[in-house]
Amino acid sequence: MSAPVLDIRGLTIALPPGGERAHAVSGASLTVAPGEMLCLVGESGSGKSVIAQATMGLLPPVLRATAGQVLLDGEDVLAAGEARLRALRCTRMAMVFQEPMTALNPVLRCGEQIDEVLAIHTRMTTAERRACTLDVLGDVHLPDPERMLASFPHQLSGGQRQRIMIAMALVLNPHLLIADEPTTALDVTTQAQILALIRELQRKHRTGVLFITHDFGVVAEIADRVAVLRHGEVVEVGSAGDVLSRPQHDYTRMLIDAVPSLVPRHRVVASDAPTVVATRALAKTYGRGGWWRRSAAGVVAATDVSLAIRRGETLGIVGESGSGKSTVARCIARLIEPTSGVIALDGVDIATLGAEALRPLRRRIQIIFQDPYRSLNPRRTVGEAIIEGPMNYGVSRAAALANARRLLELVRLDSGAIDRYPHQFSGGQRQRVCIARALAIEPELIIADEAVSALDVSVQAQVLALLDEIRARLNLAMLFITHDLRVAAQVCDRVAVMQHGRIVEHGPIAEVYANPRHEYTKALLAAAPGRDWNFGATSRRP
Repeated sequence: MSAPVLDIRGLTIALPPGGERAHAVSGASLTVAPGEMLCLVGESGSGKSVIAQATMGLLPPVLRATAGQVLLDGEDVLAAGEARLRALRCTRMAMVFQEPMTALNPVLRCGEQIDEVLAIHTRMTTAERRACTLDVLGDVHLPDPERMLASFPHQLSGGQRQRIMIAMALVLNPHLLIADEPTTALDVTTQAQILALIRELQRKHRTGVLFITHDFGVVAEIADRVAVLRHGEVVEVGSAGDVLSRPQHDYTRMLIDAVPSLVPRHRVVASDAPTVVATRALAKTYGRGGWWRRSAAGVVAATDVSLAIRRGETLGIVGESGSGKSTVARCIARLIEPTSGVIALDGVDIATLGAEALRPLRRRIQIIFQDPYRSLNPRRTVGEAIIEGPMNYGVSRAAALANARRLLELVRLDSGAIDRYPHQFSGGQRQRVCIARALAIEPELIIADEAVSALDVSVQAQVLALLDEIRARLNLAMLFITHDLRVAAQVCDRVAVMQHGRIVEHGPIAEVYANPRHEYTKALLAAAPGRDWNFGATSRRP
């Protein structure tokens, strides 16, 4: 067997004093062979990204390696100076980050950013660098490479931006590619394309890949081997088949059991349950008619959307990014104004109501956003965040605080946490706070807009169970927006599939998943990562 391209031996990285544990990484050892895909999995805070940063020589100043080696082709990068690390990056090792819009320079054209790599690390002429850039853009299957070369990042889709990042990382054919959650923010079809691309390029160049993820569907799709990390320690390593089918460690079994199944749950909602909200021919067009706009016709984000949600029911809306899911949700919540159509809330059309007439009705609809940290004011305690809504509707501060403590207990947080700030909670706990805040003014409809997509699989399972329990206990209607078909299968009673602003299929989720009628629905289900694995309680291949 050939020598590993990456050989991490007993790596220990200390955390600053006062942390929840002494080490971010403790005695971690793993290898990546040429042409091998090693998936590193674990919950947030397990040390996955810290290992990647140490390998790239990008550890923040507050973290330091106190023991071990990180050998890249036999060379210890922990002992390398800054000049040597700069020489190794892109030539021998490269990294693809989670969010390409953050990783790319917004004021440089994409071609310029790839050219910069070549200009620093090679002696190519300008013409040679341009030809090489066009070649690598073709390798990552971007349409019209000339246009992509001249485009700024904001002019591209999320999937196209991630392909630019992959092109930058692989333009000099490094021996090691580190991919840190590169598909987490992408919809299911784009995710499938990016995974296939990484696999194709890895095999073509025999690149060793360290793929960091918390998505076991992705692991099942691409991994050769899997390393499981918990609290900075590697607790299990093995082939993908062995780890997924016969996990040895309790922690690995817990993670796999928490993965939502693609088999929809079966629950019957009373057919005579009252309708809480219904839309008819709802449409939203952005930018129509402004003289400063590129097109007088505007951009159609949603058109002819008709749906209804009954009390006690969860309706899911699924589709790719840009399909109009969040636009519909924001129209229903009247966070944006619809262009046309009806939004009937308990029989009252709120689509055209002015601010004053709408204000007393807003309490009936509450929304839980994707990122709980951005949803909460970092300078206010969670108690203040929860009581703000009720106090705006005339509830006394004392009564609102008492209710806030009750709600914190309802979402399984200590009521004593009422005086803590958002940064003092984990991501899952912050999302529980957002749920408590949404419930504080006793709404009839909860809109969850990608409310669990940023959470670890185990925390995600807890929050999903909590949402379902609260929906059942309080008999709420719920509109659940997601691009994760597994999550939709376990949460939703009915599902609407959106494409290009239109609902192309709508029905009970068990029927839609078992017998999809529209080609787009079939494509979405076929693109779901790990679709051939029966994740969930059995954790076994079907």
